[in-house]
Amino acid sequence: MPERKKFFLKVLKAELEDCLEDVEDLSILYARRRKGEEITEYVYRENEALLSREISGLKTVIASIDDIALERYGSVGALAAGVDDMIQKKVVEYEDPEAVYGIAKRKLLKVLRYVDGH
Repeated sequence: MPERKKFFLKVLKAELEDCLEDVEDLSILYARRRKGEEITEYVYRENEALLSREISGLKTVIASIDDIALERYGSVGALAAGVDDMIQKKVVEYEDPEAVYGIAKRKLLKVLRYVDGH
């Protein structure tokens, strides 16, 4: 069981890091679109501000995964519930965009289904 819990966190972290890269890529795309005058400065700044907050929130969640005490959880399901609760609290505490929780929750459920299937 401890190995499955470690595996769950490892895969979840990899999935969240992948999402972080996607958001960072989107930020680069918006900068390119602004430079090419496809979007206005106002739209660019609004998008960039939101993406920066999402990036910060995802980084906080990813860093928090390393601090989870596996021994506190008796099963992968209990661990997933604990991680979900932690993510919700971090999003509220840091006043991150709701999208951070939405992204993390989707990935958490995806990884839980994957780990439960193996």
